[in-house]
Amino acid sequence: MGARTVQQGKVPRRRRYLIAALPLVSMLVGGANAPTGGDPGQRAFVLSNIYFASAPEEGVCQPLAAGGLESFLASLSPEEQAIYGAQGKRAELEKLMGERLGFRRMVLRGGSSSKSPLARLPSDLKDGAAPTLEQVREIAKLNDFPKGRGKLAFQDHFLAYDSCTYPEDFPQLARGYRTYDGKIASGLNLDDQAGRSSFSSPEGETGVDNQLWRAIGCVSAFRESGNPATAKATLFSARAPTLISISGIDDPKNDADVTVTVVASADAIAKNSVGGALARATFDTSPDPAFRATTRGRIVDGVLTTDPVDVRLNYKEQIVDAPRVLKGARIRAKLLEDGGIEGGFYGYYTLASFYQSIEQMTINGANLSRVSCPGVRQAIDKLADGYRDPKSRRNTAISSALGFVGVAAFINDRPATGIAATTTRTLEEAR
Repeated sequence: MGARTVQQGKVPRRRRYLIAALPLVSMLVGGANAPTGGDPGQRAFVLSNIYFASAPEEGVCQPLAAGGLESFLASLSPEEQAIYGAQGKRAELEKLMGERLGFRRMVLRGGSSSKSPLARLPSDLKDGAAPTLEQVREIAKLNDFPKGRGKLAFQDHFLAYDSCTYPEDFPQLARGYRTYDGKIASGLNLDDQAGRSSFSSPEGETGVDNQLWRAIGCVSAFRESGNPATAKATLFSARAPTLISISGIDDPKNDADVTVTVVASADAIAKNSVGGALARATFDTSPDPAFRATTRGRIVDGVLTTDPVDVRLNYKEQIVDAPRVLKGARIRAKLLEDGGIEGGFYGYYTLASFYQSIEQMTINGANLSRVSCPGVRQAIDKLADGYRDPKSRRNTAISSALGFVGVAAFINDRPATGIAATTTRTLEEAR
């Protein structure tokens, strides 16, 4: 079901039933402050973009981090650099890198427009079925991939062996990669300390924890997409957006106790006449409980702050389908007068889920975006600062700041556990 518009002040028939089940509150607010259909104790939003919040510090990252392809070019002899570094030679340089380093890429199914060869498949792999881990290993073996190597890529259309699927095999492509050495970064103080690795926020707060930005803050692709002006004008993961609802609001400016739910939408974002997110559209929630988190929060001078909670955020954009998993995430966001929201998720991004999004770029996407997969992998592993595994003694997550922007929305909640539907579940119901 696609996102649907609802006239302000009018409530769909099934929502009239739901709202009647919610407790009455004493304070009435205007239509702009009641985007969930008129209930004065609730606000809801659809996020049009969730992005790595860029820091506006001048004079940092000069030059920018080198991408994997640029590092490979720098490793060639002066004669070859003159040939392959010339304008119009990029495709030939990519081909040379693949040949020299032994990259492999094979198509699993017919009908693809790719020039990659078609892979031999095991006889027990049914048409249209996704290969199991055992079948992936068998496919790699049948097609002479390096022993123990070969991962699915491009939404499982390809089997690949390259510097993005196996960055540890190509450390030479991390040469020229640089991390962010500035003193300013977006974020919050997550550990209540102010160590040497901490930043100051653009607003002047100290002790900010954002080691992810230290790892990727000099990569041009992340700096560009994290520019606040660019982020506000961009729809990202629009086919699988995230919804936020706030319930139990007595005063939209100051309230010491509200309930905040973060949940995936089952509907795509509808666009307005200028290509942005359409405000006050209606969204059904995803029935997958993994994409739902509920926590307590408070509103002070129109700014929402929540207690820490683990969240799983959908991230589906072009060929990437890699949920963002944040441990101990807090929300800090300004509730806007027009019914919108602007703020961020601040917590510890698991290394596995972060790198999955890099891996799914594929080597082609990494080359196009000037990203060094080995450089990113080395940086996040080195700088990870949270959730240490007791067995390996390695940190499994990295402090981060994901900014977001959103517009007012209506939410039809569809709990996956059989609990009777309500517009927003309370913390007690979610336990």
